[in-house]
Amino acid sequence: MFLIISLIAAFQSLFFGVLVISKKDKSMFDKYLSSWLFFLMVNILCISISQNDSISYSEKFLYPSYVLSGLHGLFLYLCTKSLTSHSYKDFKKEHYTVMAYLLIALIGFIFYNFYPQRIAILSRTFAFLFNALFIVLAVRLFHYYKRFLQTNFSNIDKLSFNWMRFLAFGLIFVLGGALVFVILREFFLFPLSLYNLFAIVVLVFVNILGFRGVKYSTIFNQTVILYNQPPTNEEIPVEKEKSYANYGLKQKEAILLSERLKNYMESEKPYINIDLTLKDLATALDTYPHYVTQVLNTVFNQNFYNFINTYRIEESQRRLLDLQFKNFTILAIAYDCGFNSKSTFNRIFKQKTGFTPSEYRNR
Repeated sequence: MFLIISLIAAFQSLFFGVLVISKKDKSMFDKYLSSWLFFLMVNILCISISQNDSISYSEKFLYPSYVLSGLHGLFLYLCTKSLTSHSYKDFKKEHYTVMAYLLIALIGFIFYNFYPQRIAILSRTFAFLFNALFIVLAVRLFHYYKRFLQTNFSNIDKLSFNWMRFLAFGLIFVLGGALVFVILREFFLFPLSLYNLFAIVVLVFVNILGFRGVKYSTIFNQTVILYNQPPTNEEIPVEKEKSYANYGLKQKEAILLSERLKNYMESEKPYINIDLTLKDLATALDTYPHYVTQVLNTVFNQNFYNFINTYRIEESQRRLLDLQFKNFTILAIAYDCGFNSKSTFNRIFKQKTGFTPSEYRNR
């Protein structure tokens, strides 16, 4: 049963890998994801063969399965980084890291025939630590990118990749489960039949990874380009968004700009524009984007995303209680106020008011 489920998972990896790499407008993310899926197929096959005693020389696949299992965290990191990069030059360090890992694995393979148990323990430990390192880096990079989105965009539903974060935790669960199963089998004679549960978990992980990869949209490309532009006198890096001493906007000027910003928001209502960005708002105020960011952080104590959506919620509150809009559905009001997602509108509305939109209107 374990072998059958594993073969299905390997086939699914191959199937989704072909679908992703067959896209017409392939992004760098697509290429790394398809490579991960093909790699996952090989790893699953090695594991399934190594755990099947009925296959001749099955033990020969043990060490390769240990080695290959250590690279999934790196693939997750590469996929995450590819969302914010558009040049292979940005991946030189990661590619060198792969070569170094494979070189160490080759050295281990040489000594594996002489010290199989010791090398097996060392390779498993090294693979686990290698995965843990890059999973942490991937999650850190994801949060860094999310902060960038909230600094520059008022709607991030189509740009945000929350599923990558859940994928990271899913990978932790799969790798952690694999480690537990190995320990149970090595030290407590854990029956192979219960490996079926682990095989099902792997199969689910493969399908989630493949489905999200196929569904991935290239709407994201403009964001990637913007993210990779070097800082100029018109932009400020995300990691330095609160270091304004060298950008020339004094406290008095910041207060004046905040008043202009507030008046503009109340009179022109730019937040109704679903695609409003920081650059759009700065252009309308005839100032630099990083000046607006400075005012938002220091005067209003908010990032751009929260600032704009606060106005959107206030506008939706007014319309929900206005008899002029009594025949409008809640979703129609949400769209008219600048939201592009019902779930996002409901979540932010509840955060700001303590009520759902329906509860608020009924009151």
